[in-house]
Amino acid sequence: AAFCRMIDSYMEQGFVYFDTAYPYHNQKSEEAVKRCLVQRYDREKFYLADKMPLWLAKENADYQKIFDTQLERCGVEYFDFYLLHAMDAERFAETEGKGGFAFVQKMKSEGKARHIGFSFHDSAEVLDEILSKHPEMEFVQLQINYYDWESENVQSRKCYETAVKHGVPVIVMEP
Repeated sequence: AAFCRMIDSYMEQGFVYFDTAYPYHNQKSEEAVKRCLVQRYDREKFYLADKMPLWLAKENADYQKIFDTQLERCGVEYFDFYLLHAMDAERFAETEGKGGFAFVQKMKSEGKARHIGFSFHDSAEVLDEILSKHPEMEFVQLQINYYDWESENVQSRKCYETAVKHGVPVIVMEP
């Protein structure tokens, strides 16, 4: 009930972007989004983002299984924004090897993901490599806030500048 009230308040104030992911809240976030958002509001009135948990995809076939589970949990036929979740250098190599980038492109071509991108947690150098090799990525979600702007660990400013250099829009996380 509290979550439904939160969504109502958010929507009443004109906000329409909702972000969830497979592992959030002990794998209950997507179902809560279904109950409090999807079943209560016209699908064309909001944008829904979800994320592929790359660490759970042990082989290529897992991408489809996980994606189908996410569609079912959320009660939707498509995601407005679909992200490869928590990309870093190691996950980048694994995702390329298992066909994860091709998978999200396929979901886009089938209309099941309107826009494809990834959330990112690594250096600007790694981000530059990913965006150079995968210009099909339409956006990147970065950790951007005042505290981390000049952090050598998070590299908010450097990562933001890298996205700008590639002409890739940024969705802010952890503001």
